[in-house]
Amino acid sequence: MENRVLLAFILSLFVFFGWGYFLSVVQEPPAGQTDTAAQNNPSSAPGASSSTTGTGAVKTPEAGLTAAEEGETAGAEVIEGTETLVRVMGNGVEYDISNRGATLRKVLLKRYHNDQGDTVNLVRHDGRGSWPLAIESNDSEVTRLLQKSYYEPSTESLTLSATEPTGTVTMRLKHPSGVEVERIFTFQYDQPLIGVETHIKAPALAAKNLQYQVLWGPSMGGRVESQTDYIVFSGPTAFVNNERIENDPEDISGEIVHTGDLKWTAFQNKYFAVALVPETGIKAGLVKKDGDRVYVGLQMEAVQSNASTKHLVYAGTKQLQVLEDTGHKLVRLIDYGWLGNKFAFLVKPLLKTLQYFYGITQNYGWSIVILTLIIKVLFFPLTHKSFKSMKGMQKIQPYVKIIQERNKDDRQKMNEELLELYKKHKVNPLGGCLPMLLQIPVFIGLYHALFFSIELKGAPFFGWIQDLSVADPYYVTPMLMGATMFLQQKLTPTTGDPVQQKIMMFLPIVFTFLFISFPAGLVIYWTVNNILTISQQFYIYRIAKDS
Repeated sequence: MENRVLLAFILSLFVFFGWGYFLSVVQEPPAGQTDTAAQNNPSSAPGASSSTTGTGAVKTPEAGLTAAEEGETAGAEVIEGTETLVRVMGNGVEYDISNRGATLRKVLLKRYHNDQGDTVNLVRHDGRGSWPLAIESNDSEVTRLLQKSYYEPSTESLTLSATEPTGTVTMRLKHPSGVEVERIFTFQYDQPLIGVETHIKAPALAAKNLQYQVLWGPSMGGRVESQTDYIVFSGPTAFVNNERIENDPEDISGEIVHTGDLKWTAFQNKYFAVALVPETGIKAGLVKKDGDRVYVGLQMEAVQSNASTKHLVYAGTKQLQVLEDTGHKLVRLIDYGWLGNKFAFLVKPLLKTLQYFYGITQNYGWSIVILTLIIKVLFFPLTHKSFKSMKGMQKIQPYVKIIQERNKDDRQKMNEELLELYKKHKVNPLGGCLPMLLQIPVFIGLYHALFFSIELKGAPFFGWIQDLSVADPYYVTPMLMGATMFLQQKLTPTTGDPVQQKIMMFLPIVFTFLFISFPAGLVIYWTVNNILTISQQFYIYRIAKDS
């Protein structure tokens, strides 16, 4: 019975991993989430040629509107000028703000790189549609005026530091029609939040009852190919009325409005997120689709075509500690998948423990080793009891077979005699499995902590393992894991029939091939756990066998 429960547990793990691997192979990437060179480098997009001088302003000549733009908003007069990109340098982040429409053109996270080796840029744009933080009106001509006119910047560049941690960039527009717009962008050196104030005055257009919204899109950059893309939702997400709402881009038609207690509306993928956080003058969040382009945004409160609003922009990683420190319920951007969310109460402390040891070792590989050792020590009494129970069951197995053969036609009597046998020899048929079952939540929690954490993205261990979030390029750790699993099986007492024993001995081969595609961090955890288990088994069966 004990062996069947153990076999069921191991086969369940195989299904757990195998199904995920199957989905990762057959499922297409989420719609609208593929980065191209143009998405990571907007300056390479059509009609966006630019030149950069130092860390100051970047100036580009006016290339004129495309035929499509002219046709959509013919008749609107924009304030002509030369595009200037105001560069803001922060703590590992670089922003470019364009005076054309007072929009963001670049958010570079200098510590992170995509699969092509380029610095991650959270602005994704192919030269069509609105740029991030563009203002849109319910009047197409006013929208054109707001997005295509050239604003007057307050500075050419801004460099933040620990001694000067806060800075602002102001963009002003005064149109002959009487429309006045002021946008104030506030940056902080040690905070991943951008404060955005928008003031719109349009007294001459009061009769039109203009409404406004601020948009981020289309979509976002920063996509990094991952083996868990099939689990993690990538796309528009909102946190409203204490509920996390995901909108699949393929299911969006027109505009979706989120009303109520809105904390944020965002684009997010496995590792990165851009969230718009309302403060004042915002009445709702929204998700909209324009052709194949998807945007998230905030609806402004407007009175007689005038509006004055404040909101925050979070553009950065989905690091647990960063999101918790930033507040605004942004930690709910993190999604560990359906099963992982059920065990989030374990995922978070395990991840924080990893981060704590990283602060000591400066190496996430050694942090995983230390964490595995601690977990093993905590569960030592349980696993010790488990192994001794299995050893005891192995000793009485001949008597069990005699009782089963003698009472094969009387199941009740057979069970009574088996209970007497277990009681006499002080063994429990489930004693070997119940302690293992208690470790399952911890295993699932650690699995998701390692699988979903950006902290391990690009984190080296030693030698050939230069990224714990991807598979071992030379398959050394999976092979070592398989070898330790095989040795562990050889040391484990067997009480089942020969068929079950053969299945158990075959599992290390299956798991080896399965783990070949798994992140090296997870394989290291499993391998170290196996080595510690083998040491414990050797101690129990060889050294302390008479205790």
